[in-house]
Amino acid sequence: MRRKYESLDYELQAKYSYAVKLGYMTDGEDQREWKHTFVGAFIWKNPSRTKVIQTFEKILGHLPLWEDMTDVTLRDFVEELKSQGLALSSVRTMCAELKAVLNANFRQVPSDKYEFAQILSIKKTVSQAVYLTDDEMGRFIDYVPASDLEHYVHRNFIVGMLTGARLVDAERLTLNNCNQSTNTLSYVPKKTPGIVVTVPVDERRGLRKYLADTKAYYTCQDTFNETLRIICHKCGFISLHTITRAGKTVTDEKWKFISSHTARRTFATNLYLAGVTLEDIALMMGHGKNIETSKRYICEERKITPAVLAYFLPHRDVSDTPAYKSGYNDAIDCMTSILLDGGIISENDMMCHQMYSLKK
Repeated sequence: MRRKYESLDYELQAKYSYAVKLGYMTDGEDQREWKHTFVGAFIWKNPSRTKVIQTFEKILGHLPLWEDMTDVTLRDFVEELKSQGLALSSVRTMCAELKAVLNANFRQVPSDKYEFAQILSIKKTVSQAVYLTDDEMGRFIDYVPASDLEHYVHRNFIVGMLTGARLVDAERLTLNNCNQSTNTLSYVPKKTPGIVVTVPVDERRGLRKYLADTKAYYTCQDTFNETLRIICHKCGFISLHTITRAGKTVTDEKWKFISSHTARRTFATNLYLAGVTLEDIALMMGHGKNIETSKRYICEERKITPAVLAYFLPHRDVSDTPAYKSGYNDAIDCMTSILLDGGIISENDMMCHQMYSLKK
């Protein structure tokens, strides 16, 4: 499959560089003709999804053509993706991208439009994922990249963790997205261009430093995730975690479960644990009023605070309790001490509550 790409400007050449490296775009063929082939149509629309072409090539033994898009081949494609151990959300995304290309060129596809839509519609299932804790975020940020590729991955994962932006949006964010007077950052998500997402600028982690770094580097999604996991392994994220993926329970070291989307989960989960409401998290993640979507990004349950526990206790006069007489002059502090004395909450629960309170 050959394609004249030197006529593209520098940015587009960089964008399609990985596809060129794999031989899906090379010199020699007219651009218009190439874009009418299956490989051309798919790569032009999804330059980072070379895995789709590679998977078809593995199944067919040659580069896929329009006439190869039969019901049998598409079913084999879906099964092959699932057998690769990918998260079901990744399989769903790739199938949706393929379906969009087939829909746009349905007259060239042997499979009936209704049939390929059914085959490529992957049902949602309950799954679990990991996120980076506050401490792990700090260790990741402190990591010194060893190459230009690591620098690119490091920068964009940090921006994703601090803004909740998807990778396709994080790599486009710069200081120009910031409003100095309100100390906020705003952008239009590539996935949902009809809305504007606004989030506070995270001054604690030095977000502006990473927004000022606009060095361009392009790679495919697989290489990004592989490099990200290498960095996370170097950062020592090796604790064992058990998650549910594609309906199966898997236990392994944490770094193996981390991907570009972990940045958004980290953003949502840490905000939730700090006491931010689901409504606010949904707005900052571009979900609008749809808190159900935002819930799927939260990887840990919030602990019940002593104040909430105290609400369910019988009303009592605390002025004659040992806690009050010991010098507690705050009702919540006093009730917390009573809860501790009664064994209703533990010292660890209290420490967690204090940590969350400091974050607010």
